Amino acid sequence: MKKINYIKIIIILINIIVISRIVIISHDRDYYLNLKNSILDKYITTNYAPRGRILDINGNILVDNKSKNALIFRNYNFSDQQLKNIIINVSNLIELDYKVNDNIKREYYYFLNKDSIDKRLDDQIFKDYLLKNINSSTMHKYKLEKISVKELESVDEKESYIFYLMSSGYSYDDKIIKKNITDRELTLINEANIDGLRCETIYERVYNYDTPLNQIFGSIGNITSEKLDYYMKLGYERDDIVGVSFLEEYYDEYLRGIPRKYKVLDNNSLEMIEDYQKGNDLVLSIDIEKQLEIDNVLKSEITNAKKYPASKYYNGSYVIVSDYLGRVVAMSGYYYNNGDFIDDALGNITNSYTVGSVVKGASQSVGYINNVINRDKKIKDSCVKLYSMPNKCSWKNLGLIDDIKALAYSSNYYQFINAIRVTGNDYKYNMKLDVTEDDFEKYRSVFKSYGLGSDTGIEISGYKGITGSKISGDLLLNLSIGQYDTYTPIMLNNYISTIANSGIRYNMSFGAYFINNKGNRESIDKLVLDRVKISNDDMLRIQKGLNGVVTYGTASNYLNRINGAGKTGTSETYVNGHKTLTKSFVAYLPFDNPKYNLTIVSPNLVDSNNKNKYNYPVNSRLSRQITNILFEN
Repeated sequence: MKKINYIKIIIILINIIVISRIVIISHDRDYYLNLKNSILDKYITTNYAPRGRILDINGNILVDNKSKNALIFRNYNFSDQQLKNIIINVSNLIELDYKVNDNIKREYYYFLNKDSIDKRLDDQIFKDYLLKNINSSTMHKYKLEKISVKELESVDEKESYIFYLMSSGYSYDDKIIKKNITDRELTLINEANIDGLRCETIYERVYNYDTPLNQIFGSIGNITSEKLDYYMKLGYERDDIVGVSFLEEYYDEYLRGIPRKYKVLDNNSLEMIEDYQKGNDLVLSIDIEKQLEIDNVLKSEITNAKKYPASKYYNGSYVIVSDYLGRVVAMSGYYYNNGDFIDDALGNITNSYTVGSVVKGASQSVGYINNVINRDKKIKDSCVKLYSMPNKCSWKNLGLIDDIKALAYSSNYYQFINAIRVTGNDYKYNMKLDVTEDDFEKYRSVFKSYGLGSDTGIEISGYKGITGSKISGDLLLNLSIGQYDTYTPIMLNNYISTIANSGIRYNMSFGAYFINNKGNRESIDKLVLDRVKISNDDMLRIQKGLNGVVTYGTASNYLNRINGAGKTGTSETYVNGHKTLTKSFVAYLPFDNPKYNLTIVSPNLVDSNNKNKYNYPVNSRLSRQITNILFEN
């Protein structure tokens, strides 16, 4: 009796458990249905959502999307016979521009006649393949070689091209068969309802302004094999379209849209279950109107300079304008080649030069930091003579100068004396100057705090100029006047921006903020990269010295009516063994309330063999006209 009661209790408990599970499942029906669907149903996402636009600071659209209707194929493990039918149908339904070579035709002929061609191979080849003496690629090559020229003549070239498009890349990727399909073709394709084919709106980037700045925007494309793992970890699909260079790549996470999602039905047709979302718009600090004006001025001045014999080896200049925090307002550059202008705004970031005396603000900082400058004390400008080396002098005899006038008049001698004192020595005529790597590091560490020889934080990074590897007393003096290490124009702009900000170095940037699909702004933060370890009083002396440069010194005619601060530079450079002079200029303006930073670099502007002839003043002319553009309103 007890045993029967025990069994009844167990049965009751089992029923309670079953009923409770039924209740739970009924209550969570949607959850379990979704779980079932996620296991059994097939979904695909496209990679054709429109990217966010790129705009200038005033809302002008710089980079936009152009939509096109495209015919797209995706292989759902179709049999060879199914693929043949799809290819024939596509060939009959659409017009297609195509050009095929024999290899494409061979691949299609083999696809159509696999069994018969396989039988043509020698038994030894199969044995080698089974023994792994040859790989599958070599095996396939042998098969293609068995196809005769006469057999190739029978291949339909249009069909072979369609097969080529359908079989290229990963088997599971979308394959674009034709862009810009016509309305008639669209109707025919939809009516045919062919498995694996669909019509999709795709988007391509268009550039609304003709400017070298378009280089900086970058391009989009498929994920490369080298970066596939990186993007997969971020949740991207293998066939996603991404930014592959420059700003498109740097801001891809924000610019990319969310693609459509389709459910694959039992008959391999698609049902859209989620529509795309457009990417965020990127607003740059660029002012396109000022950019275009500067482009035109730059082309005009390059053309004028090339008319003079002394400009024989000169082939273009670089210009950067940034706001007081280092956000780029305009960036232009051209390479002049036999009357044609080749866009080279990117050269502002990738090309480096010995830039001469523009770096003297940083050099003087080394003197202040190492307590080798007697402020306000005047010394007589002269020359320095080291043992076994020729005299090293200023560009002319500058008379009595103090630390401020030394910058204003660009005294080399003043910087040479400072450099010798930084090593712990006092200058003596014909002295032997023994230096160490530490002496060079004293200069380079300060230069880097200004952005000279270090990463500026610009979105297109990885270019740091060239740091000299040799150590000597003469080279240390050269370093102090910008005649040894090389720097890019963007570094010079970071440097003058740091002086404008009294020693605080912000990252250079193009991006200002994003606008999401709801119209909300998301700011792009400015970063403090470094602070020059110099007192406020000494920084003020540097600023006064650079103000003297443009008011009564070497650049007194560069900024028109605007009171600013700046520095000129001339360095010895070479082109194919020919000695040239490279001219540079940096400035910030206005002086009391900095709004803009300006950088101009003109490589190889003067052929030293012709320097007694007229040297066209590209930098001063550019500077005056750009100043007018910046303050025309």
